[in-house]
Amino acid sequence: MSARQSSPAESEPVSESYRASAFADAKPELAAPGATPERLAHLKEHGFVIITDFVDNPMIPVLREAGRRVTEACSPEHGYSKVDCSKGYVHRAREDEPWAIRGIIHPAFEEPGFAEFHGSPDFLSFVRSWCGGLEPEDLVLSGMLLWCNPRRHENGPSWHRDTTWWGTGKPYFAQKDDRGDGPEAYSEKVEKLRWEEIREKNVKAITERNGVSMFLALADDECHELVPGSHDRWRTPFEHDVLLPQAMKDQGIPYTPSWDGVAPLPNQVAIRLKAGEALIRNGTTIHTGHTVPNRERNTLSIGWSKWSGPFTGEPSVADVRHAWQLDPAVREALPHDWMKTAWDRWAETQKLGDTLEDRYPGFDIGRIKAGEVAGWRSELERQAAAGES
Repeated sequence: MSARQSSPAESEPVSESYRASAFADAKPELAAPGATPERLAHLKEHGFVIITDFVDNPMIPVLREAGRRVTEACSPEHGYSKVDCSKGYVHRAREDEPWAIRGIIHPAFEEPGFAEFHGSPDFLSFVRSWCGGLEPEDLVLSGMLLWCNPRRHENGPSWHRDTTWWGTGKPYFAQKDDRGDGPEAYSEKVEKLRWEEIREKNVKAITERNGVSMFLALADDECHELVPGSHDRWRTPFEHDVLLPQAMKDQGIPYTPSWDGVAPLPNQVAIRLKAGEALIRNGTTIHTGHTVPNRERNTLSIGWSKWSGPFTGEPSVADVRHAWQLDPAVREALPHDWMKTAWDRWAETQKLGDTLEDRYPGFDIGRIKAGEVAGWRSELERQAAAGES
């Protein structure tokens, strides 16, 4: 045995950045712009399609730098000194590092380019071509966010579907983490009922195309991973183990232990986008984000939806992730009158909740309760900052 001692560098484990083992790239045969039959067929079969319509758009480098500024400004060490991010909703990972940023069209973020691109002739031309002639006067405001990567730690995977495949099938409401009324909500019988509804919605979505949303890469991005075709077939036992919440396993829902929590899923691919390329996907696909500190993610989630007509119901409390968008300052900052009308159509269906949990993520709630009057700066925030609630 050698008497030589290892140096500290030698004794520390070697850290290697995660990288996917399989990729999906833009295909030359799908390069024709708009909603071509070939693109729609690929989306229908695989649950995603990569488009190249914005590769040479002059706004891409402008938005890239704006995205970098916003991500840096939302770093936890800055608090609200660079950007008052309490005016939006920042998703944060370990050590409060941002991984997704909502609110980038709020004037507090001081980056008007995002709203300008959202309402630009180039983007509207794509929406029109994809959605069968949808015009600005037909639209209602959809959400927008910036995907980014935490700087110090790997983030992911967290495999899921963007739909409620259990229980009643009602949409997820972020400030009320209701995953169903016990094990019955996750029974195979209930799951199959929801699955038939989901497949019907899939057909309707691709046939009618009453809107379009995309992940538009502002810099090269390979952080979104999915299982092609998983939007339109019954899940495998392996996938059931991946998707089923641990609490339901503990309560006796039958499943086949298959996944160790880190291994790649069968057939998974990373969507590899070059700057200006975009992913259009069916959110029912099994998917995840997976970022590492030394690989930039700077990708815009952006789209428009068709207005469904005059609203006659009662407004509901806004999901906390979108509550910031009710601020009239957002409306006033929009660059076109038709965008203000689109905001009006969305806002009349929503109302601001009356608790901190209805308005903010944990990072902002903590700062408010520590004495900072932030966000909406109403009596609720003032009382919380003073320790009165």
